[in-house]
Amino acid sequence: MSNAAASLAGQKTGQTAECVKVPLLAELLARDIRDRCRVWADLGSAQSGLVSQLTGGRNRLIVVDLPAALEAHQVHWHLPDTVLDERFWAEPVDCFLCWDLLNYMQPGQLGELSRRVARRGGNECSVHALIQYSGTSMSKMPGRYGLEASGQLRVVPVGATSTETPRYSPKALEKAMPELRVERTMLLNNGMQEFMFSIR
Repeated sequence: MSNAAASLAGQKTGQTAECVKVPLLAELLARDIRDRCRVWADLGSAQSGLVSQLTGGRNRLIVVDLPAALEAHQVHWHLPDTVLDERFWAEPVDCFLCWDLLNYMQPGQLGELSRRVARRGGNECSVHALIQYSGTSMSKMPGRYGLEASGQLRVVPVGATSTETPRYSPKALEKAMPELRVERTMLLNNGMQEFMFSIR
C-alpha cells in the first residue's frame, strides 16, 4: 500500500495510519531458500507492498482475504481453505501471514484455524501474527496492512473502536492452538506483540 493510499484509508476510517518496525516479519522475508519455491498464504487483504517484497524471488503468493469474509458475515470466515477452495492449496504452505486476525477469533475458532494451518503447512512452516498486547480496545474490524519499501509496516485501523481486546498471552494462544508452538515474540512500539509460530 502506498503512503497516499494508506492516508486515504485512514481518512475514510477516521483513524490515523502509523508505521511500525516488524523485525520477525523482516527476518521471515529475508530467508533464502534456494532449492525450491516458497509458498506464502496471506490471510489478509491484497497489498502491493508484500507483492513487491516477494517479486524477483522464487515465491508463490495466495491471498485469502479473511477480513472480507468476516465483513460478509461468512460463518467459516476464519478458515482459509473454506474461503478459498481446494485448487489454491495444491502445494504445502511455507509461511502463513495472519496480521491481526487472531485478535478477532474466539478460542474455538483459533483451534479450528490451527488444525487447518497444520494440515496445509509444509515442513518448517512459519506462522506470523500481530497480537494486541497493551491496548484495552481495538478497531471493530481487522486493520489494513502495507509493507513499505523501508521494511516498516503501515497499519491502518478500520472501523469504529471496540471496547474489548482479548490480549491473548503466548500461553493462551498455545492452549487454543495446540498444533502450533510459539517460537519467538517481540513487543512493538505501537503496543502490539509480534509472534512467530511453528507447527509442532
